[in-house]
Amino acid sequence: MPNPTPREIADYESQILDQKFELARLRKELQVQELKLSLLQEICQISSGTLGIEALLDSCLETVQRAMGAESAVVLLLDPKTNQLSSPVAKGRQADTLRAANLSFLLEIAAQVLRGGCPYFISEPALDPSGREQTLTPDGSLLCVPMKAGQKTAGVIALLNKLGDEPFTREDLDLLTTVASQMAVILENARLYGEMERRAKQLHTLMEVSTILNSTLQRKKVLQRAMESATRLMETEVSSLLLLDQETQELVFEVALGEKGEMVKQIRLKPGEGIAGWVAQTGEPVIVPDVSRDPRHYRHADEVSHFVTRNMICVPVKVKDRIVGVLQAINKLNDQPFTPEDLELFCGLANQVAISIENARLYEELEDTFLSTAEALAEAIEKRDPYTGGHTRRVREYCLAIAKYLPLTPQQRKNLNWAATLHDVGKIAVKDAILRKRGRLTEKELAAMREHPKVGAEIMAHIKQLREVVEAIRSHQERNDGGGYPDGLRDGEIPLVARIIAVADTFDAITTDRPYRRRRTEEEAVEEIRRCAGTQFDEEVTLAFLQAYRSGEISRIRKRYSP
Repeated sequence: MPNPTPREIADYESQILDQKFELARLRKELQVQELKLSLLQEICQISSGTLGIEALLDSCLETVQRAMGAESAVVLLLDPKTNQLSSPVAKGRQADTLRAANLSFLLEIAAQVLRGGCPYFISEPALDPSGREQTLTPDGSLLCVPMKAGQKTAGVIALLNKLGDEPFTREDLDLLTTVASQMAVILENARLYGEMERRAKQLHTLMEVSTILNSTLQRKKVLQRAMESATRLMETEVSSLLLLDQETQELVFEVALGEKGEMVKQIRLKPGEGIAGWVAQTGEPVIVPDVSRDPRHYRHADEVSHFVTRNMICVPVKVKDRIVGVLQAINKLNDQPFTPEDLELFCGLANQVAISIENARLYEELEDTFLSTAEALAEAIEKRDPYTGGHTRRVREYCLAIAKYLPLTPQQRKNLNWAATLHDVGKIAVKDAILRKRGRLTEKELAAMREHPKVGAEIMAHIKQLREVVEAIRSHQERNDGGGYPDGLRDGEIPLVARIIAVADTFDAITTDRPYRRRRTEEEAVEEIRRCAGTQFDEEVTLAFLQAYRSGEISRIRKRYSP
């Protein structure tokens, strides 16, 4: 075989060299691809561990900065509502400087990248768009690429100063572009998840409010709890409900949360006064992003409460197209603005509040009508006995005065009001000859009179909503020692409401004229009740009666309602 010529040897060596270069290129490309794959996998793992945007950004940025050998890394997110770039999230040696400095050059570059949708890449001393060299990039290398997911741009990511002597390369730019796209997808998913979670939380709170509003017809308590839930629902500092006084057309604070809430409740807004007055007058919901610039703002409320109102969402509360009030949510948390979605949600809440207010009003009307009927019935029975005129009203007022010094629930107080009004309704079955008899009753007549608690309970038993009241009516003549009637109950067997009526009934009986004796003094009546505590009367109720008497309220009631 002939020896190769020098030219053939040169060609062969050239081929070998080309192969080595190609192999080196392939190895480098493989390294880049491996780095890209490794980096994307690590970012995916981060995203699978958390969906909080702040935690995602923090972990992803640290990973990118370390993997790509950058001295510093920074992300600026684009707020889709304001179209403004957020404060930078930074990692690396210059992180504190990047977060604290007013980096106009970086903001201008980021704005340029966002406008053009193309990366920004320099591999020489970094100059800002005006040509000034930046001290933050002395090594002369900067990459800035948009974070895009489809047609949506989440913001920009920038790397400053590659570690070592090498500047950033085109391969670094390609890698960062790929990573930026992946981060944009992850951030969009996190944003959607956060929005979905927020919506789910809002719906849960809305359902909670609905449950609260339908749980009871005690309007004040319901609306207080509803406003607390509304504050959470709208993610605001406070919320308030103003109702329209139908006579004066003024708005009155029904519920005002916060330390100065009770002071704010003293404020009345004239028709059209303040933002709330404007909403009540026009029937239009409104978002006020900056209250200080709105001429409708009623500043006196802030002055009274020492509260600074920054922004507000305000909607009318309507019942059958009739405005009955206004709902306000004040100061969105985390410096966020109110959105049209917030307005829609708040209007939905206002509709629920309106239904609750109307239901409570109808219930109160029904209850007032029923109580008036009961009072009329009691008064009709009293007309049969000239000696007991005003007895029912006095006993009821005494009972309510005593109740102030006992730990009664609102429902127990309501039952006490009903039972005290109806406690003698059973006397309708007692003959006039017995009721009007002058002098003491015979044993037979006394037995007939003692049937009235049982008869009264039987009459009222047809009203199932008054079951607890019926028990009190039946037991108001029982004694603590078991010597009462009709069932001989003792101590804790006697309903608390009945024990209260027993004391009030006895005080009134002693201090009023009866056919068989003259009235006695208040002091004598008080002494008699004190003497019988523990035997005829419950000791705790007796103590509450004595407190009410010492306050002067018992005497005032007797003076006001005596014939």
